[in-house]
Amino acid sequence: MASDSPDVAATRLRAAPARDASSAGAETPRVVTSAALLRGESQLAILHERTVYFLRRTRLGKLILTK
Repeated sequence: MASDSPDVAATRLRAAPARDASSAGAETPRVVTSAALLRGESQLAILHERTVYFLRRTRLGKLILTK
């Protein structure tokens, strides 16, 4: 399968049906690309409930979330 562009992948995620009956009525999660979050940087600090987490993009393009 060819790699989809971020827009195509996001559209597919939004259009995905609920996985089971327990999630019926649940909203589809908001989709944000990693490029939009990182804005060209390799690391982003996220403040969550008074704790700072770091979202980092590795040299291989993977994402790592650490405290």
